[in-house]
Amino acid sequence: MSLVPSLFSNGEIASPDGVSPSALALETEHLRVRYGDRLVLDDISLPIAKGQITALIGPSGCGKSTLLRCFNRMNDLSDDCQISSAVRLQGQDIYDASQEVVALRWRVGMVFQRPNPFPKSIYDNVLYGLRLLGIGERRLLDDAA
Repeated sequence: MSLVPSLFSNGEIASPDGVSPSALALETEHLRVRYGDRLVLDDISLPIAKGQITALIGPSGCGKSTLLRCFNRMNDLSDDCQISSAVRLQGQDIYDASQEVVALRWRVGMVFQRPNPFPKSIYDNVLYGLRLLGIGERRLLDDAA
């Protein structure tokens, strides 16, 4: 088993040997990401097989975090971010209009190097998880905060 995928001559990462599309946990095909007029990711095709360990390694500013943010739609929080192509989680396009973002984020989490709150008040950030669980009683939320 190889932990380092082979590259095609065009720079695309080859699909893991003998892995059918149904055995992929996550996959991008020709992914392109822009912030306004600035192209930050161009033509990224990355199959990640179920049960494999995958590392993204590169210098600061090369797009690693932008790619990871695509996997759980954190880029949706940026007004000027445009994503084209598909990102599939177990075969389903996570950017399809029918996909529930909250349900996706239950399945694809992110841990940041530095605290990275949502663009909300500190109070709302602290209580975000409780609200996702359906806790809405003001007294309980205030006690938790």
